[in-house]
Amino acid sequence: MAEGGEPSIRVPVPQDLHERGLVIVETDDREIVVLVEAGTLRAIDRWCPHEDGDLGEGMMFRGNIKCPVHGYIFSLTKGRCLNTFGMTARVYEVKQEGDDLVLTAVSQPMGRGL
Repeated sequence: MAEGGEPSIRVPVPQDLHERGLVIVETDDREIVVLVEAGTLRAIDRWCPHEDGDLGEGMMFRGNIKCPVHGYIFSLTKGRCLNTFGMTARVYEVKQEGDDLVLTAVSQPMGRGL
């Protein structure tokens, strides 16, 4: 179980993840951006907690991702917004187990659009 009792999510490893470096995976109730950052798998909810900008189209740099709509920058390890106080995106710890990825939430979304 993840923070707040949320269960981990198991998805098949996307075939083009390592080739493309970024893919969107869909679960029953959410879309998640899975990416390779400096050789490490990271994951964040696809939609920015501010106003639903597509983080799958965001710019990634130094362990962060920048929303393409309003420029909010989120840490890929903690989920915290680095340029606005009190906003957090849901990020996941990612482990590969055989042909699956196991995503465990390490933060919960909060912010203006929620």
